[in-house]
Amino acid sequence: MEYTEALLNEFYNPANVGVIKGASAVGKIVDDESGEIVKIYITVEKNKVIDAKFQTYGCVPSIACSSVATRMIIGLTLDEITANITAGAITKEIGKLPEGKNRSAEMAEAAVKAAVKNYYRKAKGEKVDED
Repeated sequence: MEYTEALLNEFYNPANVGVIKGASAVGKIVDDESGEIVKIYITVEKNKVIDAKFQTYGCVPSIACSSVATRMIIGLTLDEITANITAGAITKEIGKLPEGKNRSAEMAEAAVKAAVKNYYRKAKGEKVDED
């Protein structure tokens, strides 16, 4: 499997790794088939993401895509995230994913959108499992 220089750079130097204590919301996606896990934490002020972090248990592309996704969402409104953050946009930002690894970008997108959904659910007073 060949990795591009951009993908490896993102993997070796990921942005925003970690946990946000007291995050506004968390989105977690588990791929039952591979066992990979992507967790995205967001802090929201005035409907805009001011901080984002991730924890990913997975392959090189999954870690790289999670890093790219967090960089992409910081500074965006929740509506902008919902409209513009897609697996395709993440892949475009990273350059190219190895064949068969599109799921990595899909999981990053899903975790980001799960965090946004959980933010709205919490705002309505609903209980959200953020394990």
